[in-house]
Amino acid sequence: MILLSVIIYIAYYYINNNRLVSAVYSFRGEGTDWLVTSKYTSIHQNNYRHEVIIEYTGDEANVLVDRWFYRSPQFGTGGGEQTLDENNQLSKRDEGTFMFTPNKMHTFEIEWNGKKEKFDINLLKND
Repeated sequence: MILLSVIIYIAYYYINNNRLVSAVYSFRGEGTDWLVTSKYTSIHQNNYRHEVIIEYTGDEANVLVDRWFYRSPQFGTGGGEQTLDENNQLSKRDEGTFMFTPNKMHTFEIEWNGKKEKFDINLLKND
């Protein structure tokens, strides 16, 4: 019984100190024609998965995204020359090793069909 208790304690200590328990940070921002949701999930220690969904909320048909950028102080991602899926969305998923600090605000900018938009992406909550 004591051995089982020691094993459980060691497992609990290892998981918590090495951040094997995921932390999730959700972000959201809205511009005139675009809605962006983003989620950072810790995988372990300094490894994170970043998922971003970009949704077109405007009225144009045949939207061609020339380029887009999502920026935070520790991480940036982007893309270009993309068309929207059947839900008027683009999405991207990245994984990387970096020190993530849950800053309250990130920025997003996008160029499409000869137009530009830039707006803030704000921290919603720590799930």
